[in-house]
Amino acid sequence: MVKAPAIPRLPHLVSTVAAELRDAIREHHEIGDKLPTEAALAERFGVSRTVIREAVATLRTEGMLETRQGSGIFVARTRAEPVFRLTRSAAWEQHLRSILELRLGLEVAAAGLAAIYRTERDLEVLDEALIAMATPEMRRPADLRFHTALAAASQNEHYARLLPLLTREISALIREAHSDKGLYRLPPSETLVAEHRRIYDAIRIRDSQAARASMETHLHNSAHRFDIEIRGMGRVEPLAGGSP
Repeated sequence: MVKAPAIPRLPHLVSTVAAELRDAIREHHEIGDKLPTEAALAERFGVSRTVIREAVATLRTEGMLETRQGSGIFVARTRAEPVFRLTRSAAWEQHLRSILELRLGLEVAAAGLAAIYRTERDLEVLDEALIAMATPEMRRPADLRFHTALAAASQNEHYARLLPLLTREISALIREAHSDKGLYRLPPSETLVAEHRRIYDAIRIRDSQAARASMETHLHNSAHRFDIEIRGMGRVEPLAGGSP
């Protein structure tokens, strides 16, 4: 891959890197090619490894890249395929409720599958995200990383491609609600970690039922922080924590 110039640190840095990486794949790679390591890509693009992970996750969602356990990142196709897009065709609160309900239906099941099929490497990635989540400036990207890794741990390619879209949309809605609308109550970092730790522990011991229950509570707590009631489920008392 041709060395790319350093990219300026823009608000949408992940999108910028993803676009540059997408162009590089189209111009210099063929299907089946292995990409450089995260560390090498971070050096080439002049960004952190966290940014590279999120950019790679974006291209995985588009079907351009695939991650092979223990082998690395490979080119799956040189053109992005049409993907499911989360368009806002309704009022803000209705859109938020729809996304939360969709995520509840999908990610609870994915957590159960992750508990059954996860690998040791999956656990390592989840644990790395938990550790990073304890640092305030890293909590948002680490949270996204945790949910992306959980989807991958389900060993179901469709969960692995769809759930990161939902997680990123929820993250964007949280930023909007917190900064523009004042509607979202940010939890302390320690409670954020504690809630994700419950999910991780259930996956680690391969307890599918506990993983599903912990994820369901986690997502209900997220809705609670928006003061949104997920239809058909009612309200739940939040645990000492919660997050997107």
